[in-house]
Order: sequence, then C-alpha cells, then structure tokens
Amino acid sequence: MKFTIEGVSELALQVKSMDRAIDFWSNKLGFPIVEQWGYENGHFHQNNKEDIWATWLYIGGHTRLGLWLSRDFSPLDRMEKEKPISNWKRLYDQGGIHVHFALHIKTENFDSAIKVLNDASIDHKVIEEVNINMQKEKRLYFKDTEDNVVEFYTLDMRGDYKERGLFL
Repeated sequence: MKFTIEGVSELALQVKSMDRAIDFWSNKLGFPIVEQWGYENGHFHQNNKEDIWATWLYIGGHTRLGLWLSRDFSPLDRMEKEKPISNWKRLYDQGGIHVHFALHIKTENFDSAIKVLNDASIDHKVIEEVNINMQKEKRLYFKDTEDNVVEFYTLDMRGDYKERGLFL
C-alpha cells in the first residue's frame, strides 16, 4: 500500500429531507449527532438548530457520517468545479454519484443490528456466505430514507487481506 490509512474518517451522503434523515440515522438507528452546520452566502457556520444544512453523526471507530442537503451552485461555481481540483479557488463539497457504502460490524453484533432494523420496520436483506478463506461472512443491506444503500459487513478487510498476503 502506498498510504498508511487507518480507515474511513468521514462519509457524507446527500439527503432530500434533513428531518427525515436525522430521524432515520439518529432516532431509529441510534447514531448520536455530534455537530450541525448551517450554510449561508457560500459559507458554513455552526448551527443553532435552525436551517440545518449538514448534520454529522458519530458511527464508531474513526468514522463520522455526514447528512448534507443538496446545494444549488451558482453558474460561476459550476464552472469552477469543472476545473482540475488543484485550480479550485475554494473547496467544493459535493462529488459524484453514490452507489453504496459498507460499514464494518463485528459478527457478535450482527444479530442485534438485525433486531434494530426489525424493531424500526426497516426493510433489509441478509446474505451469509463462506469466503475463499473458508470464513463465514455476513452482510446486511438496507436503504436509508434518502435511498442510499447501506451495508453492514462482518468481514475485517485488514485481516482478510493480510491473511491472503495482499499487503503487510
């Protein structure tokens, strides 16, 4: 590996409704809100619970999850975003289209995650397989209220790759 990365630091999802997304991620799934931002005149600011544009939740380990409303970029900003990133005059927060993301969950916590989803009446799919190293792995898929596909995955990627000799 060319970088020594410790894992995912933050992941941001675009949401259509902040209230609905907060209800899902914080109230139903139980991830605590750690920070909220407003957005005005092209600048972010700490928020006093009014006009929330971004919400950060702590999801474990080194990782926080951002729920961000879509921004309506000006024509000038859209032109700027098309330039190579090294030429940007400022940083733009929204990138490409999201497919899905997976969060590592320990096997011993997997059944309790299913219970949380069942208790909240959240539709989900469970896949259990034996991988090429003959290890049992479990995956739990569901959608949030904004149609983002979320996966909870029991496979420890670092351990699996190490065992297969893919990196030190």
